[in-house]
Amino acid sequence: MKILMQHRHSEQEISGVSTYIQALSPVLQNKGHEVRVVSTKEDDLQKWIKAIQWSDIVHMNSNHLLFATLSKLLGKKAIIKYHYPFYQSTHFEYTKTDFPRRLKQEIIHLLQKKNYPLKWKLYTAVKFSRLITRLSTAFLSDRHIACSQFLAESYSFPLKIDTVYNPIVIDRESVVLKTRDDLHQPLLFVFVGRLQNDKGVDVLLKAVKILKSESREFKVWIIGDGSERNNLEKLASDLEISDSVKFLGKRPNSEVKSIMGLALAVVAPSRWQEPAAYIVVEASSMQTCSIVSQVGGLPELVGTHGFLFNNEDVVGLADWMKYCLDHPEEALQKGWQAYQYAAENFSPSLIADQFLQICTELTNLSTETV
Repeated sequence: MKILMQHRHSEQEISGVSTYIQALSPVLQNKGHEVRVVSTKEDDLQKWIKAIQWSDIVHMNSNHLLFATLSKLLGKKAIIKYHYPFYQSTHFEYTKTDFPRRLKQEIIHLLQKKNYPLKWKLYTAVKFSRLITRLSTAFLSDRHIACSQFLAESYSFPLKIDTVYNPIVIDRESVVLKTRDDLHQPLLFVFVGRLQNDKGVDVLLKAVKILKSESREFKVWIIGDGSERNNLEKLASDLEISDSVKFLGKRPNSEVKSIMGLALAVVAPSRWQEPAAYIVVEASSMQTCSIVSQVGGLPELVGTHGFLFNNEDVVGLADWMKYCLDHPEEALQKGWQAYQYAAENFSPSLIADQFLQICTELTNLSTETV
């Protein structure tokens, strides 16, 4: 089978979509299939057309209407995978509903306010055009998959959306059980991600303040960069916790994983509806448990092998951090269970088989309708 992978990122750009394609492509090739990758950001239109003509299946990883239209015109079946929320209205708050109500909520959310300046009124038109583009691309696609069950459900589409997780490579043969001797001293908590408001790093810093008021010894390393970094560093200073918090900025993925391996727990205090935070799975691959807010797909990726607190609940987060400090052996046990969970549910071979099953169903359906 000839499978064409489409994405919208540049070669140097770090993204979960790129990681997904890089992990899945070699496994598909090892299973006897041909794979090509096209970037609709870097490659030209002529290359798109040639690649689509070559393929048996087009696997889209963005809402690119022109690419979906070309696939349809050239008679190719397209599978689109959703990696991000579809609606702006569900960014911070999500309640389950049907498609007509969800669409109505989105339209109300996008409507311009009376006192908006002209530039924001114009941007409203842009947001509506993007919604129409996403809906049109979905209509043109033949099968739909999502990177988490939560994300699939949040679309509220009147059609089936299969869940196909993003894979992670885990070496199960040479694994060595993580022990207290492998942990950083003082005990360490790690955050990895964009330093923006929706990631909730301020919630973590406020939780650190609570623990420091009890004279506990530990460290928090914050990996990543973003528009809120200066504000967060100032907040750490204002809270008088700078001696316990270190901002490391961006780091190579290999270094990030090594640091997570030293950590007692990885903390994901997101306040937005995270569709599928890959960092939680990476933490599991390093036998490190996670403390996450109960939003989006985070509880789903953690399973029963992590610690959950209510969104923006500073005290709840501080309580779980305190629990891990008081019970490091249990945190290590959770990390080992998380490792096994990730190895069983996010292996590239398993994900490839699930994806190929969908491809087979789609091609068989195409043959039957001819």
